[in-house]
Parts: sequence; C-alpha cells; structure tokens
Amino acid sequence: MKRFIVFFICVHLFFGLEVAMGQSAPNPPDRTGTLRVTQTLHFGDIALKSPTSSGSVTVDFGGTRIPAGDVILLNMGNTAKPAIFEFKLCPGRTVTITYSLTVPLTASNGNTITLHIGPTNLGSSGAIFISNKGCDDTHLIKVGGTIDILPMSFNQAGLYTGSFDLTFNQQ
Repeated sequence: MKRFIVFFICVHLFFGLEVAMGQSAPNPPDRTGTLRVTQTLHFGDIALKSPTSSGSVTVDFGGTRIPAGDVILLNMGNTAKPAIFEFKLCPGRTVTITYSLTVPLTASNGNTITLHIGPTNLGSSGAIFISNKGCDDTHLIKVGGTIDILPMSFNQAGLYTGSFDLTFNQQ
C-alpha cells in the first residue's frame, strides 16, 4: 500500500532584548536577521509489508532515509529530504533554536501520524549557536524527523500533511 508524506513548516523568528547597566558597551552589529525556508521535510513514498504491519521512517538532517519495523521504502519519484532553512545574521549573536518534539500529521480522511521532529544539524531543541559568519553569509539549518506508521486499521494510505514551528531566539 503506497503512502506519500509531505508537510509544510512554519517558522517564528524572535529577537531577544538587551539591557545594559552602567557604562555603555560598544554598539554590536545589526540585530536584524532574515530567515527563509528553502526546502520542506519530506519522507518520500513508503509502504507497509502487510495491512497489520507497523514501523517508522526517519529522514535525518543529512537526507538519509532509514526504515524500521515492517516499512518498505519505495522509489517512485518522491525523494526524501530534510527541511532546510537559510538564516542570515551578523556575527557575534547567540541564537537558540527550539521546536516541539512531536506534532500530528493529518490525512484528508482524518487519520493522523505522529512526527517526531529533529534533530537539526546544530543539535536538538534548545541547541545554541553563535553567528560567526559575515552579515551576508548564510547559516544552513537542516531538520530531520521520524514518523510512526501504524497498521492500516489506524493509518490508511494517503497524503499526510502538517506543520511545525521552529523558533530562533537571538540574544
């Protein structure tokens, strides 16, 4: 039985506030960051060995697709790929990336599959990185995930979609 999984990504970009006491420090670089989603997370075409089978599929942040249980990976043209974000921010800023660990994906028939988000190429939710590139350079943040696939009585074949929030908090 063929399953085709695609979902979209919502992104929130937050900037921290700085409070200075006493003597003022030199002005830091511009705080304005830009974020662009350049690729959505996609699991490709998959099937179960039988209607009573179950399993999971992982797409890591590098794009490798890994089956578990009774999942069959199909190559029908829908390529598995991680989500990719392009983030630009001037050097010297600390950024924390956070996201929910699980979200539901829903099919048009109302069935749901659980998506376990992450990790990213920078780590799990709560990972911190320092912007150390020039103001015009891009940080690529790649996000993988795992979906749980239950027997056909719970998850009928179809297109399952959903979204997740990825928050970049700059300090």
